[in-house]
Amino acid sequence: MATTQLVKDFLRKQGFFFEENSENGNIDFKYEMKNFLFINNDEDEEYFQLIMPQIYAVTEDNRDMCIEAANKVNLNTKVVKACVLDNGVWLFIESILDYTPQIETVLPRALRILQYAYQQFYKAIG
Repeated sequence: MATTQLVKDFLRKQGFFFEENSENGNIDFKYEMKNFLFINNDEDEEYFQLIMPQIYAVTEDNRDMCIEAANKVNLNTKVVKACVLDNGVWLFIESILDYTPQIETVLPRALRILQYAYQQFYKAIG
């Protein structure tokens, strides 16, 4: 079964409300009052990408500080990529899954890791 379908089934089973983008199949949902985005990768069903978008606004005045804080997150947090994209900081988890992924294990752990990275970013930003 496609990873995207496994994620949707898990979210439904856990009682999450989510929206699926009709154009690309990406899934938007909230967890503990924070926004998350699961990227649909039908062409590579073993690829898992979960994003915490726009966690911090980036301006000309704070751009260097944001990059420095993102670098600290990248160095000190497993499997997370913190990136400054345009006017915001985004957190990514990207992974390769096996043929029979246990989404009920992978997704909750990924959510916890992203939340931890979020906290570490705000700690680093001061």
